[in-house]
Amino acid sequence: MPIHNLAWFIARLLDLYAFVVLANAILSWFVFGTQNSVIRQIYWYTSRLVDPILSPIRKVLTPVSSNFGIDISPFILIILLQILAGMLRS
Repeated sequence: MPIHNLAWFIARLLDLYAFVVLANAILSWFVFGTQNSVIRQIYWYTSRLVDPILSPIRKVLTPVSSNFGIDISPFILIILLQILAGMLRS
């Protein structure tokens, strides 16, 4: 039973991290157009958590997504996190 509890806990952490990735992606749309220091600080902190994981995904996607004009790496990461969390829950 302790392994099941550990897997459940890790799955919940992955869900929380996916939420941070989503919040960072949404904030990235607004941070450069606002003077609100709270939004800028939240974006800075979430970027420090998210960017080390997103960088390798961006490097792989750059040749494919360079003409799109939108960064799809957060969505790819969220999908991967949800798949991993689902595997831990089952």
